[in-house]
Amino acid sequence: MEAAASSNGLSHDHTLDVSPAQRLQEKHVADAAHRPMVEDVVDEEDIAHPPPSMKAAFPILSTADEKGPQPSSEKAAGKQKAREDPIEPPSGANIPPPVILDTKSEDAFPALGRGSKPPAPASVPMAWGARKPLGVANAVPNGINGQGPVSSTFSSRASTPGSGKPMPASTNASIASHGRGPSTPQSLPIPGRHSERIQFAPSQLLRREQLKKPLHDVLRSINKSSKATVVMKSGPDGTIIFEGTGPVDAARQALRDVAKEVGSKQSVKIPIPLSVRPHIIGKQGTVVQGITKRTGARIQVPRAEEIATPGLEDDDSLTIDVIIEGDAVAAEMARREMESIVNERTSTVNLRLRDIPEEYYPFIAGPHDTRVRALEDGRQIRVHVPQYHTWSAEPPPQVPAPGTIPQFAPNRGSHIRISGDRAAAQEARSEIERQVEQLRREITLSQLAINRGQHQFILGDQGTSLHDLLEETGCAVILPPITDDTEMLTITGPQDNIESAIEKIMSLATSMHMASIDIAKQHASAPAGAQVHARALTQYLQRRQAIEQLERQFDARIVLPATEDSPMNWEVYSRDGKNTIKARSDIMHLINAHPPARLRQVPIDPFYHQHIQRQATQHVRDEFGVNLLLPDENVQNPQITLVYEGLGVPSTPEYTLPRQRPSPAEVAQFEQALHQAEAHVQGLIQGRQELISRALNIPSRFNDKVLRQVDREQQNLPPTEIPVQVISVSTHSLNGDSTIREAQRASEPVEHIVTLRGQGDMVRDLVQKLMLFLEKEKADDLERGHITSFEFPPKFANQLIGRKGENINKYREEFDVEIQINDGKVDIKGPAAKADLAKTKILALSKKLEDEATHVLKIKPQYHKDMIGAKGAQVNRLQDRYNVRVQFPRTTANASDDRSIADGASEVGASRNNRSNQAPDEVIIRGPRRGADEARDELLNLLQWTIDNSHTSTVSVAQNQLPSLIGQGGREMEIARLTTGAQIDVPGIRDTSDSTGRVSIQIKGTKRQVEEAKELLEQKAKTFDDSISRAIDVDKKYHKELIGPGGSNIRNIVLAAGGSDDRRDLARMVRFPRPESVENTIQIEGNKSVVEKIVAAITTFVKERENQATEFLDIAPEKHRLLIGRGGETRRALESQFHVSIDIPRMSQEGPARSRVKLVGEPGDLESAKAHILELVREEEGITIQVPRRFHHAISDNGQFFRRLRNDHKVTVDHDGQQPPARPSGGSRGRQNNDRALPLITDQPENIKGHTWEIVNNDEHEAESGDIPWVLRGPRDNISKAQNALQRALEQACSQGQSSVGYLVLPDPRTYRLIIGQGGSQINTIRRQTGCKITVPRDQAKGEAIEIVGSKDGIEQAKDIILEKVEKGGN
Repeated sequence: MEAAASSNGLSHDHTLDVSPAQRLQEKHVADAAHRPMVEDVVDEEDIAHPPPSMKAAFPILSTADEKGPQPSSEKAAGKQKAREDPIEPPSGANIPPPVILDTKSEDAFPALGRGSKPPAPASVPMAWGARKPLGVANAVPNGINGQGPVSSTFSSRASTPGSGKPMPASTNASIASHGRGPSTPQSLPIPGRHSERIQFAPSQLLRREQLKKPLHDVLRSINKSSKATVVMKSGPDGTIIFEGTGPVDAARQALRDVAKEVGSKQSVKIPIPLSVRPHIIGKQGTVVQGITKRTGARIQVPRAEEIATPGLEDDDSLTIDVIIEGDAVAAEMARREMESIVNERTSTVNLRLRDIPEEYYPFIAGPHDTRVRALEDGRQIRVHVPQYHTWSAEPPPQVPAPGTIPQFAPNRGSHIRISGDRAAAQEARSEIERQVEQLRREITLSQLAINRGQHQFILGDQGTSLHDLLEETGCAVILPPITDDTEMLTITGPQDNIESAIEKIMSLATSMHMASIDIAKQHASAPAGAQVHARALTQYLQRRQAIEQLERQFDARIVLPATEDSPMNWEVYSRDGKNTIKARSDIMHLINAHPPARLRQVPIDPFYHQHIQRQATQHVRDEFGVNLLLPDENVQNPQITLVYEGLGVPSTPEYTLPRQRPSPAEVAQFEQALHQAEAHVQGLIQGRQELISRALNIPSRFNDKVLRQVDREQQNLPPTEIPVQVISVSTHSLNGDSTIREAQRASEPVEHIVTLRGQGDMVRDLVQKLMLFLEKEKADDLERGHITSFEFPPKFANQLIGRKGENINKYREEFDVEIQINDGKVDIKGPAAKADLAKTKILALSKKLEDEATHVLKIKPQYHKDMIGAKGAQVNRLQDRYNVRVQFPRTTANASDDRSIADGASEVGASRNNRSNQAPDEVIIRGPRRGADEARDELLNLLQWTIDNSHTSTVSVAQNQLPSLIGQGGREMEIARLTTGAQIDVPGIRDTSDSTGRVSIQIKGTKRQVEEAKELLEQKAKTFDDSISRAIDVDKKYHKELIGPGGSNIRNIVLAAGGSDDRRDLARMVRFPRPESVENTIQIEGNKSVVEKIVAAITTFVKERENQATEFLDIAPEKHRLLIGRGGETRRALESQFHVSIDIPRMSQEGPARSRVKLVGEPGDLESAKAHILELVREEEGITIQVPRRFHHAISDNGQFFRRLRNDHKVTVDHDGQQPPARPSGGSRGRQNNDRALPLITDQPENIKGHTWEIVNNDEHEAESGDIPWVLRGPRDNISKAQNALQRALEQACSQGQSSVGYLVLPDPRTYRLIIGQGGSQINTIRRQTGCKITVPRDQAKGEAIEIVGSKDGIEQAKDIILEKVEKGGN
């Protein structure tokens, strides 16, 4: 009977309570649940072999990632490999494959609670490999009495604690078999027949007498009230299995009810990283309460005040213990949820190794950090081992006795940091700790005295020599700090290697060359003393960073005296003896260039030093060219040093120090400037009251308040006033017979003596105020027990506290009260008046926070950069405009100025800065409701604009095309940006290209902008890719002719070849060498066919020029214009017609060369061109007519007659080299409108009554005697016609010689246009009607007169017609 029961997985007690029929039915149900076939069995190669088994403290819950042992089916067992210790399933057992129960599913297990305090909890090993929990002793295995059966389901995952676990099984996934057998195969679930189970060790179940009712009644009651059926079976190793079959939710709930009824209460202690604590708690405890609600387990998280680790919250190696209490299933579910949070928050960790002595750091890092790189290699971690070559706080230990190992002490302020993947970081930490244990056994030390000046060369640049020493000898060197006078070096390393290290160090030290310079000796006669001047000069050169510049320039080390009282001897060390000599020589020049006349020391009471620095430093530099140096704050030296540098000298280190001895004139200039600067400095303190000191006895409990009150009393002083200084604070006992320590131990009164120093009235006034303040504080101290309490919304508690308590501490200091916050209640302890003020301030904050709104916007990270703007411009604008805070997620993990939402509300939210809770696609807006709403709307509008303008694309171009794409000064690229409106980012010319020599240009903007820019760039890229480059050598003498006037020839060649007409494209396509260059190569780049045609054209051009001949024609200079024509038109026509080049001498040439015209071309073309030019010049032979000089201007008519001859008859006029007569001066008569004012713009133009009219007879002109030749040149037939026209004009001028000239000035010069008419029609009509010559001035706005020349009757008639036209408005 027992065997039968066992075969069905039932306990002995169960078999006694059911009938045979019931047992048979249960067997049929179990057999029907799983009928495996051969296809269901996993192949041998796919079998996963689990790790060795461990004790289980919880019932086994088989999950997808933690597979528990299950009995194999017969077919599966038949395919198992033979092994030494096979596991036999119970006879006749046919255990169906379980269904995996997903404990992370909120549908299956909706959560955790808080119960009564259980017995002492057991400790679970840390899943993340952190060090031992704080304050936790060695714990026993989880479970009742620390015992439990052996289970083979221990997971090897690093993130899972190594305890046994309640694990529901599922038929939906394969289960890892026991030992090395095959896994149970997957099978399809049957709707309504879902099967899950939990497995308990006997110790995890309540004893029979502890059950409220018998076990079978419990199962019957659960089955009756549930849609699922729960049966009990026996499992391997004496475990008990409860299997639920039915709908998924019903089966899971039924199993939870079974665990609640029959499972014993468990208590487990889970260590978690301290940094995860805020995330376990959540905002206002929402996370931990949710876990309690879903699982039913009670969770205890240590309070913040119980954790004594200030400032170490980011160290993931520190842990705290979280206690979980509840039944086995509830506790396991809660543990898994917490572990999920830990895994999520500690996938990367930051570990600090604080217990390692600094003396081991060089050996851990290895030479040139080789060991660190080995630790990081292949791991996603970063290991930082601080450099340690100079001790700071504590020197290394003394040399130990022979045969003993020195005891190195760790420096708590220096530690090794490991960050990155959790498992890899723990592995690296273990390796380092193993290495440290080995170093403790091997490392010893020795000491060696070496001159301090040689220490730098033993150290090397950035410790390179020490790395080489460690690599060669296996030993490290520790140097003393600059502030210590010792010369002792400490050598650490294995005992056998110490001697070789010492030899190496001595070799490095003795390889140095040294030179000594006595600075004081150079100016032994200094008025203030040689040592004083040398010390001041050394201080000045240090401030000017001259010492560092010399060391860099000469690769040397300069050692200055260690103390103020030491002789001013500089020591120069260098490996190169020549550099030592050069450095010493340069220092000597530097010292000689700064004689005592260039420096002056002014004794000023240190009380005034800060005031002088603020008020005088910049002034004396700008006005007198003097640099003002104050002594170091820690040195009580009254001397202020003034150094003359010169006007306009920058205060930055770029100032070049002089190195020449000054002349007497320069010395006088120094002394004058220094005298003026000294007078200015002295003037800042003259007329001030005498300095006095007063000592106040302050009870120790009021000392800090009094010091803060001193600052408050003087914070609003004007810049010209000097505040009273607190120069000392000392402590003494009121009982003169006892020491301070004894008085404190005996609770005797202790007072502080505060010494104030300053100007008399200010000190006395401040002392009086402080005494009143002290009396008030003593009175307030009597009310310290008063407590004011009021309600404060708990949700705003963290805002009241502030980051690391800064807000509440500010209130405490401002109002001098104690403030405590506890469960929505604020207690203020202190004087009633101050407490009321603090209450008012805190309630005002509450009201403000009530109006505060928080919006969380989902914005994809790729838009964040554009929305933030350059240096946060966009965000700052929103914050300033709406008085809100806009928080984008940080790109790095080390946020330092804000908290995440979840952290900000947890108990330690104010002490831990972390934005890790803020998702990378979340933007948080927080502030007054109205401002937050408006900022949100504007931010969403900005997002939409950013999205619309965030279309991107790339264009691949050849890297060597970038210069042409960018253009000179970026001109071409700027044109492309302006044309398309897109943002085009071009990689630098030096950026690395791909294997094909191409780079990508990034385009960003709207869709249309991107498309246009892409099309433009792709077109240019295609043109460039299709382009070739050719170089041809052309003798430089042909370059000018090949280019042609204004580039016309080469432009015609390019256009004929099919090239572009754009000047920029033309300049890029054909590039000639510079005129001053001796090169002959012409570079041609562009489309292949175009380039070939250009090359062919240039080649043909050069060949033609090589076969050309040169002819010279002697042509009179005055005929050159016939060959040139207007704007060179005639010459170009000749060159094009005869294919020759014509070079006409410039007018500046003199002598015979002035007449020689050069012709270059083919011999046949030269003959044709020569004949044509000679014929042209011959045809242009003219006749000369003598014209009286007094009629020259009358005939020429301001050049109009010359133009008529040229246009009508092709005849030109010259004067055979003579100068034309000067124009007569009569034209200015009547110019100024008889000195009357010109009309206003509002005057009517038809009002002409104010005109002036003046007639002058021709004989009044000062006529010039003599004749001037007029040479008429042109075609023979036309010359006679021109001659006749000239004769007529001459006769007319002679006939008008006895005539008059009239000058008409109209009151409104704007009416002159009515006289001229459109195209000159009116003036020409008047001329024909009257026979007069009429000249209308061009500059009509200046009141010029209209000149009318003709007979007296004619000019009168012309005047009348003009006035009539003006009066009628030109009609």
